[in-house]
Amino acid sequence: MSTQSLQALVLDLLASTLELDITEMDVQLSVEELGLDSLDVLKLTYAIEKRFGVNLSAYSHTDISSVHRLVEILAEQLSTQRAVS
Repeated sequence: MSTQSLQALVLDLLASTLELDITEMDVQLSVEELGLDSLDVLKLTYAIEKRFGVNLSAYSHTDISSVHRLVEILAEQLSTQRAVS
């Protein structure tokens, strides 16, 4: 899956999980700029874990500084998952 596809899916999950307007989101914005707190990041990572079947528990909300960073982490996890399978 391409990075752009992952970004689009993560933005969609962010919008639906946290009831945000997707048109106002940018992957480069920090979680603070998006108005997310640690609980919001936890909700989003849980939704991503369910959607992609990955485990992001090793990452704290401070590791996830932006949507872009979250997409990087997800891509790493998916790559590792494919390598193990």
